[in-house]
Formats: sequence, structure tokens, C-alpha cells
Amino acid sequence: MFRSRHAVVVLPDSMACYARGLYGFLRELDRRGCDLVVASSPVEEGLGLAIANRLRRAAGPRSTG
Repeated sequence: MFRSRHAVVVLPDSMACYARGLYGFLRELDRRGCDLVVASSPVEEGLGLAIANRLRRAAGPRSTG
């Protein structure tokens, strides 16, 4: 039987709130056992640049040991 695990995280309206909560969002998705995260990259200026950079790093290979 196929069991889908997914979570929907509603992002804040402001980039400042998004930036402050990003690590928490990612940790929560990890805690829920999400295997795949789909995220729209923000415009890469100001805080959007930092957010996009963090999303890229989160998308990279992970150490399992």
C-alpha cells in the first residue's frame, strides 16, 4: 500500500518573516519525514537573496552518517 507523507507550510506574507522562519519550516518538514520539498525561489534581492541561498543549500546532498 502506498502511503503519501506530505505537509503544506503556509509562508508568511513578508520576506522578513519568511527569512526568520525558514530554518523552522525546514526542520518541521524534516521532523514530519518529508522526502521531497517543493519551494518557489524568491526574487534574489535583499532578503530574497539569503532565502534563495538557504533553499539551494538545503537542496544539496546530505550526509547520512
